[in-house]
Amino acid sequence: MMGYENRYNGIGKAAWGYLFIYFDFKINTVSLLPAFVGYLLFISAIHYLQEEERELELLKPLGIILAVWHGLNWLGSFFGTGPGGMWQVADILIGMVNLYFHFQLVTNLASVARKHQPEGYSLDAGLLRYRTVQTVILTALIVLGYFAEWIGNFGTVVSVLAVIVYLVLGIALMKVLFELRNCLREEGAGD
Repeated sequence: MMGYENRYNGIGKAAWGYLFIYFDFKINTVSLLPAFVGYLLFISAIHYLQEEERELELLKPLGIILAVWHGLNWLGSFFGTGPGGMWQVADILIGMVNLYFHFQLVTNLASVARKHQPEGYSLDAGLLRYRTVQTVILTALIVLGYFAEWIGNFGTVVSVLAVIVYLVLGIALMKVLFELRNCLREEGAGD
């Protein structure tokens, strides 16, 4: 497969993966957009992009761990249980792995953008900006989750605001990734 097709497919899979990560529509406790599907899409994106960005291959084991964790949580949601919430240490470790995974993934996607965006575009800068805001918000949500009972209603208000910003950020991140994918299509048509 040609390089531009790999880039096009990889960026598309990453963009769709964020749909499953950022949006969580549920019927009772069961997610209609399970996060593990997002991580499977990220693993596929890594497969397509690893020749372009060698560091991405290092994320594959973390993507598998996150896919399994979220898959077990999703299966457990059918029964009102799952590994999430059972072991606080595991939740913290998964939260840290999640932070690192997304920070590095978006950093590598920005590097792909920098190499292949048309002149005058700043998709790479947008991705790096979203990466930084995403990291700060995810960190805040993790911290607020563990201290919610101590900070009471203030924590609830801050959490709701953070979730709203997080969702807007998700839409913006996906938009930039789809713009990059379209640029790659044009690059492929020019070859």
